[in-house]
Amino acid sequence: MSLQEYWGVVERVVSSRNRRPVRYSYFEDVWRAVDEGHRLVVVRAPTGCGKTEAATAPFISDAAKGSRRWVSLVYALPTRSLASAMLRRLSRSLAAAGAEWTTATLSYGGLWEARPYLEGDVAVTTYDTLLHQFYGVVSPGYHLLLPAAKVSGSLVVLDETHLLQDAHWYAPSLLPAHVASLVSLGAQVLVVGATVPEVLLEELRREYRLVSRGEEPAVVDAADEPARGRLDVELRGGGMPVEGLCSLLEGAPRPALVVVNKVEKAVEAYRALRSCLGGSVALLHSRLRGGVRARVEGLFEGDGAPGDLVLVATQVVEAGLDLDVRFLVTEVSPVDSLIQRLGRCARRSDGHAVVFLDEEAARNVYPRELVERTLGVVDAQSLAESVRRLSVARELVDGVYAAEVVERLRKGWERALSEVKGWALRFPRSLLHKEAHREPGPLLRLGYEVACYLPGSAGEYEALLGGGETAVSLERLRDYTVRLSVEGRGEAPAAVVHEVGGREVVVALEYKRVDGGLALRGRRMEPRAFPRAVESGELFLLNPAFYLSEGGDELGVVRPWRSRSA
Repeated sequence: MSLQEYWGVVERVVSSRNRRPVRYSYFEDVWRAVDEGHRLVVVRAPTGCGKTEAATAPFISDAAKGSRRWVSLVYALPTRSLASAMLRRLSRSLAAAGAEWTTATLSYGGLWEARPYLEGDVAVTTYDTLLHQFYGVVSPGYHLLLPAAKVSGSLVVLDETHLLQDAHWYAPSLLPAHVASLVSLGAQVLVVGATVPEVLLEELRREYRLVSRGEEPAVVDAADEPARGRLDVELRGGGMPVEGLCSLLEGAPRPALVVVNKVEKAVEAYRALRSCLGGSVALLHSRLRGGVRARVEGLFEGDGAPGDLVLVATQVVEAGLDLDVRFLVTEVSPVDSLIQRLGRCARRSDGHAVVFLDEEAARNVYPRELVERTLGVVDAQSLAESVRRLSVARELVDGVYAAEVVERLRKGWERALSEVKGWALRFPRSLLHKEAHREPGPLLRLGYEVACYLPGSAGEYEALLGGGETAVSLERLRDYTVRLSVEGRGEAPAAVVHEVGGREVVVALEYKRVDGGLALRGRRMEPRAFPRAVESGELFLLNPAFYLSEGGDELGVVRPWRSRSA
């Protein structure tokens, strides 16, 4: 294929967003690797360096010409919100390139949609949905092999891998085996990221060699520096003072971003800034209802955020959102996460970042050893350079994620990891056996996500609590769904527990399609039945007392585990 054709696609796509196209040299390295047929390509490039365009240009170019080398493009991301944003982005890219007849779908295991199971020429999905469908753990009826057949001839892009990291290095430990299984069945895989540590790259190499008869994956490390403004970084000891944020932001350039590690502190910071800055402050975290999140995320699409905006957020801003702020205030986090946060600043104009180095701010959020090692390797200059130069980012990341550190993180999980890895690697040889489609353990994540419906009125809440039925549109259900991410598979969070007649119950919501939407009906169960209901993919009734609002501002579920009286 012609590299100039790919450049033509990139220029049309980027120009359609009112941006100036930049010809990064690493793009051509990626395209050559893809065109030469490398089954695994690992791409590492700084934030804001066009990785999405580099990864998708070959497929979009084919689509625009009406030719087809791959069955489809499957684009996987760690979260639903990132997948939704990427669908919008790729749909606009297809239209800009003249491939408007190419179909793009979103598949992330939703409760209420007719699940497309990776249908379409472009299928945007989450890692979890991709793997569960690929292995046939979740399937369209009895068609266990249909998703695998679709993926096997596709170009699969695995993006934002750093968001998979967890306290036990569980998901990153399993990713190489899943990649090897995808490649074994014929997929061409691109692993794309700004902060892929060497320890993960080496494990990708090792698993790939086993299924490719000793061949090496293509690894593209960008030498380009992104076309961005200058970033100055200031390090401060101690914790981020919520009461001092107003003075810190007074006179600071806008738009501005404040990133904290915990939802509870994000709400405190939002309250403080609203009191002094008024309506120019927005809040974004994972436990807001879907409609509010979409509205806030929408502020950053198109021509960018309002010039006077101050966004208070948690880790959800580390990827996906096309943020360009001029002033950043953040708590410390592991170095790869910190680089992603800094990458949101000074993308198109100069910016300034303040990093508070209080280790306690990361307690119970990130592994202590990763934060300690981060504090030991960072300085203001290296952090400022890390968003421009991949070599600096790699040195910082590899200084934290050393092989011995990773081994300590996954200590105690070796047996579980070995079982899932072995099952994944055997899958291509045993996929015709029904037993091969039975999940041996968590395929990627140790925790689970609870989908909860926030009733719109006291009457609706009482009806569902009493086992009654209520009709909702699909749009309303999406807008009023709150997702709670919970580690482990233990007791029900207090936010889904209700008191009825002096006893505690959890309410699962059964749903059926009716004209114009869905009919929901509440079904009570004992809290001890909650873990099994979660595994079955139930939708739950959220206790509205836990969803906070103040003066018309929605704050979301702030303390899902604490009782209302706490």
